[in-house]
Order: sequence, then structure tokens, then C-alpha cells
Amino acid sequence: MKSYLKILIGNVILTGSYAFLTVPNNIINGGVTSTSLLISHYLNVDVGIISAILTIFLLLFGLIALGKDFFIRSAFSSFCYVVFFNLFHLIGFEVKIPIIICVLLAGILVGVGHSLCLLEDSSTVGYDVIALFINKKNNKFNTAIVLRIISIIVLLIGILTFGVLSVLYGIIFTLIQTQVIYLMLKKKKKIKKTKRIMK
Repeated sequence: MKSYLKILIGNVILTGSYAFLTVPNNIINGGVTSTSLLISHYLNVDVGIISAILTIFLLLFGLIALGKDFFIRSAFSSFCYVVFFNLFHLIGFEVKIPIIICVLLAGILVGVGHSLCLLEDSSTVGYDVIALFINKKNNKFNTAIVLRIISIIVLLIGILTFGVLSVLYGIIFTLIQTQVIYLMLKKKKKIKKTKRIMK
């Protein structure tokens, strides 16, 4: 139960950051939504349909590659994400601060929210599923770093669609977000190691 509460809190922080900071200020992050925008731009297919297809694919991939428990937690996380994002989006509140401060703040908050989900063996059903799978296969590949690489690749591919400045802000956002994830996951690893030594 405690695990699901952390996932819920993580999604509140995550969706609040997206709804109040990144979306109103047009900050892109190189995730599933950015990929959907890119595909939609070139194939002229509704962005919502593409996003849904990618999310379902990643959720099923998580079930096959990472197991039933991961799938159940991630399905719960996805439900929380959709509910809270839509709720916050309906409120229509926007944080009006200079864009660079917005990028920094959003990067930190999204990183914290995302980490709370990852620490409970759950996903926000984005490219973190792929990053977790790669880490599971070879723990030399850090989850946060793999996620960072995937996001930056998506952003760079979209440079003509999103524009240089948007991509630059997106890369700064991604670097901050994944650094927060890296530090929070590293801290958990240290705590686990200390507990093992003390036994």
C-alpha cells in the first residue's frame, strides 16, 4: 500500500509540473509526447492516437520484459497520470516565470516525481520502460543515463519541427530531470547496500 501511495504522490508532482510549468511554457522533453508530436507532424495522424499506441506498446513491453508486478504498478501509475494531468489541465493554472527558471524548476520537480515512481518498481509508461529493461539486462547501463540519451536523441531528431531554442530548453530540462533521477536512484542503492552490510 505504501508503494502505491508513493507512486500516486510521484504522479501528482509529475503531472502538476507538466500541467502548470512545461505545457503552458511549451517546454518539450523528448519523451513519448514529443515523439508523438514528431510522428503526427510527418504522418498527419492525430497526436493523441499516436501517444496512446506508443503508451500501450510500452506497457505491454513492460509486462513481457519486466514482469507482472511491474505491469500492475505501471498500469496504476498510468491511471494516476491520466487522471491528475487532466484534472490539473482543466484547472488552467499557469506559472508565469522566466523560461529558464521554469525549465530548471520543471526539470527538478519532474525528476523527483519520476524518481518516486521508479523507486517503487513502476513506470510512467514512457521511455523509462526501455531504460529499465536495458539496466536489467546489464546494470552497467544506468537507467537515468539511458533515459537521458533516448530523450536527447528524440529532441535532436525534432530540431526542424520544434526549433533550435525549444530543443535547447528541452535538452537542459532533460539533463536536470535525469540528473535528479540518477541521484535519487543512487541514494536508494547506497541505502540498500548499507542495510545489507548491517545484517
